[in-house]
Amino acid sequence: MDINGLTASEVEERILRKEVNSAEIAVSRSYLDIITKNVFTFFNLIIFSIGAMLYLLDELTSALAATGIIVLNIFIATIQEMRAKRRLDKIALLMRPKVAVIRDGEQTTIDQSEIVRDDIIHFRGGDQALVDGILVSVKALEVDESLLTGESRTIRKKVDDTVFSGSFCITGEGYYRVTALGEETFAANMLASAKKFDNKLTPLQMETSAITKLMMVVALVYLLTMIIVKIINGNGLSSLLTADFEGLVGDVKMAAVILDMVPIALFLMIVIAYMVAAVRLSNSGILLQRSNAIESISHVNTVCMDKTGTITTNKLVFKDIHPFTDPETAENYIRIFVSATGSRNRTVDALANKFGTTSTELIEEIMFSSERKYSAVRVLDNDKELSLVVGAYDSLASKIKDPGDIKELISGYSEFGLRSIVIAKAGKGGLHDKDEPVIRPLELVALIALEDEVRPDCKKTMDSFIASGIDIRILSGDDPAAVNALFTIAGLPGERKILSGIELETLEGEERRKRILETNIFGRMKPDQKELVIEELKESGRYVAMVGDGVNDVKSLKEANVGIALQSGSGAARGVADMILVSDDFSSLPRALIEGNRTVSGMRDILKMYLARNFVIAILVLLTAALFHTPPLLPITNAVYAFLGLSIASFLMIIWAKPSKVEESVLPSVLKHAIPTALLISLFGFLLYCLFTLDGVHDILGITLTDAQRSIYGWNAGAGVIGEATEIVARNALLVFLLSAALLQILFVAPYFREFSVDGRLHKDIKPTIMVFVLLALVVLVFWAINEYGDTYTFVKEFSIFILPPSVYIITIGFIAAWFFVTRWALREKFLDRFSHFTEWLYSMQLNRMHKKFEKRKKYEREHQ
Repeated sequence: MDINGLTASEVEERILRKEVNSAEIAVSRSYLDIITKNVFTFFNLIIFSIGAMLYLLDELTSALAATGIIVLNIFIATIQEMRAKRRLDKIALLMRPKVAVIRDGEQTTIDQSEIVRDDIIHFRGGDQALVDGILVSVKALEVDESLLTGESRTIRKKVDDTVFSGSFCITGEGYYRVTALGEETFAANMLASAKKFDNKLTPLQMETSAITKLMMVVALVYLLTMIIVKIINGNGLSSLLTADFEGLVGDVKMAAVILDMVPIALFLMIVIAYMVAAVRLSNSGILLQRSNAIESISHVNTVCMDKTGTITTNKLVFKDIHPFTDPETAENYIRIFVSATGSRNRTVDALANKFGTTSTELIEEIMFSSERKYSAVRVLDNDKELSLVVGAYDSLASKIKDPGDIKELISGYSEFGLRSIVIAKAGKGGLHDKDEPVIRPLELVALIALEDEVRPDCKKTMDSFIASGIDIRILSGDDPAAVNALFTIAGLPGERKILSGIELETLEGEERRKRILETNIFGRMKPDQKELVIEELKESGRYVAMVGDGVNDVKSLKEANVGIALQSGSGAARGVADMILVSDDFSSLPRALIEGNRTVSGMRDILKMYLARNFVIAILVLLTAALFHTPPLLPITNAVYAFLGLSIASFLMIIWAKPSKVEESVLPSVLKHAIPTALLISLFGFLLYCLFTLDGVHDILGITLTDAQRSIYGWNAGAGVIGEATEIVARNALLVFLLSAALLQILFVAPYFREFSVDGRLHKDIKPTIMVFVLLALVVLVFWAINEYGDTYTFVKEFSIFILPPSVYIITIGFIAAWFFVTRWALREKFLDRFSHFTEWLYSMQLNRMHKKFEKRKKYEREHQ
């Protein structure tokens, strides 16, 4: 058919009429959506309200201290997501589909945004239709409309049939005239929903969310209890109505400290850890399309992969032929087939390179697809019709009249890792019956052996996976025996169990699950079967990564916990992947595994430190509020505690983290450190606080405050029942103790010396140990600087930090030493583990609810995709 398409002037006319495909499909969240989701959360609104109240009460420093970490968290998380959005948008732009159109009688390639109404689009194998249209010419065209209909079977198209946007060309080709653009298309809304940003939560994110929600509930119970107590005492609203600003300030500060028990800063640390890992991996040839994929890969215990691009390169060469007819006739039939078929793939190219081509007239064709695993042509040869079929023997065996000893021949080739295909002559008749492909009885022509090139780094890469305790599963469309032989040729160790797609189809229920779990080489697999295998592995508790490159891998890439695509793979595979191997360097994958382990290892260490602090705040608030009606710290001193005691150390711990084995669930081991440590810090800290609230102790130690200090502290007094002088001393001594304990616990978290180890394990890097003593020196320097240069009304009024007599610090140091040795003993003897078991139970209940909610959402998405 002569197809000329639109002329340049006709295109301009349609552009002027705005008949252009201007609709954009969002591949990432909008900037407004990112800002809104990060700023306007329930917890953030509460914190901002408290900050606003403190500001209105002329407590600017306390307001900044109460909201500072939240603002920083929002800022960094928002910037990180915006950077990720820009990266995704750039990737989308680079991978943006181009369209082949016919204009002025010639084929040209344009961007999808340049399509106009009535354009003639060339639709070929692997293409996705971006607009709707009517077919004006077809050649064995079959499309997949599963995104629209949910049915996975391919549909054969004829002239005047409609091509819907969102459908894929599986085989063949055609030309269609554009009838609907942008929002007019049948699938516009459906595709927009399917391609928008989808956030996968990693195990660590789910665990952190669970403990955060649990602590948020505790904080809200504290606040509610505080309000109820105020109402019972008859002064719930009196402080506000009678302008008792001192009481109101104390209440608001108490609320700010209570809310600080919620570990919001952990999300900031996770974002920073992902950023550090992404930078490291970018230098290793791995592009993260989803930042949290680096953490996900650390949990992977099963890697599924297609053979091509992982065990082998993409090169395929002819190796041998066994004819079942006259050799000259067999070679001529091969030339006819490769000349007539429109299925241009590596197999056809290898045959064409070996046997050449010839002139022939095509009548009808069945193009190759991953589902069928064969292709066929019907041609005119010397004025006679001839039908030839090429494909996998297993897919054609039922139609072959006299197979002879072909199974033994295939087995022989497979032992050498060779891929085998058959070419056969079909009986008389068409290749389709009511648009469905049909194969007539077949007469064998030849068995052909092709060789895959094994990657030189394959064995080293596989060995690194095996050494890490990772199971390897091959999901291939090739003969499983040939894949098994390739393992032998590559020198890959281990027992191998084989299952073919044909056998898998006959299995159901528990028997199918059992065979999938014990098999590591799957051959002759269809796309749906690959997806099924990964589903079964996940349901059995495996955390699965899938490596693929073709359109037939898209479903399995999406189903896997971590989808990994090769850069040279199809755009569809890259589009759904969590990470991309930029140079198709499969050997870079173990480096991603190491980086993932490093990330989780660093997060595990700082989780121990952060949760210990949050639990300390929760316990001390409860004790001091019950006995003294006052918070243990003020918002500003609490901020000093967080910054000097945790923030600096946590950031450096992320940078210095070393790879280590990752447990299935990180938080239980974290709680076994955080809860006993927090209980003992709270116990010793509270005893120290109580000690310095005793007036007799002040007299014995000779502690006195000047009138200026008393007047200054009047601005920061709480609503407590103890005197101002004792409150000043108690809070400052407690601050010194908490700072020291927060830093010294790092010696237990990352012990370089055996004296500090509580579980027999030692950290390989001395830097965290050195950091502890450097930061302790920094704390001393800060207090010295306050004493030397900060004795001014404004400074002390705002920060509420005073230099106290040496006797106070001597007693505080004694408490610190006692806490250190008692804590080391308790952690070694697991003396307080019963408390962590109870918290683990509460946490696991919350986590299970989150898992059920998450799985329910994923199931809904699969059913309504």
